[in-house]
Amino acid sequence: MWWIPFRAARLTAHVIKGIVLTKSRGRRSDESQAKLVREWHERLVQILQIKVVVRGCLPASTAHLWVANHISWLDIPLLGSLAPRAVFVSKQEVRSWPVIGGLAAAAGTLFMQRGSGSNGARNAISDGLAAGRHVVVFPEGTTTEGSVVKRFHARLFQSAIDAKAPILPIAIRYLAANGKLARAAAYIDDDHILGSFLRILASRQLVAIVHVLEPIVIDAPIARDRLAADARARVLHAVQHSNDHY
Repeated sequence: MWWIPFRAARLTAHVIKGIVLTKSRGRRSDESQAKLVREWHERLVQILQIKVVVRGCLPASTAHLWVANHISWLDIPLLGSLAPRAVFVSKQEVRSWPVIGGLAAAAGTLFMQRGSGSNGARNAISDGLAAGRHVVVFPEGTTTEGSVVKRFHARLFQSAIDAKAPILPIAIRYLAANGKLARAAAYIDDDHILGSFLRILASRQLVAIVHVLEPIVIDAPIARDRLAADARARVLHAVQHSNDHY
């Protein structure tokens, strides 16, 4: 695995660049910051040699609420590299992760305490949608190893209902070079960030399949529980029934 030190050196340099960018955040406009964040995410994905395959069509301008299954901290740079001017809502634990937590905060991520903080999340989602930005949430509230999708917390859908913003279900899968589910990408149980980095660096190549599913248009009153269940069912079907070739 001669490539690990080489990748690690490039990753370290890129993380340092990200830290420098966070320190100089106040000198840039929101547009410039959003552009730099997206470029940083794109470069991180490249350094980790993750091949990104997008199935479906990403929305252009109209603000959508992106709802995705959650497997790893990798989900944030992965979707951040695809979503222009995205706002993220993630679990509180991410905030305490070394380096990653600080970079995520600088990128505008809202960290939500599991089981609470619904007003803060709702306000942030509403503000993001009102500003015409895509808002990315992980409604499971936790991570999985990638073969299942847990219940979606319905409270995160209320802002989209209020704003009549389309819901964009996203199904994420990480595959190894042999086409099987890449458990090396998962950040679960008692995992720690260093071990996660080492597993990913040691992987010859990971493939991230991003299934962009048909948007759910809110054109009539709907209960948020029903909306959350519908979105989860679509993501679950894509996760469990997709035959990906790349």
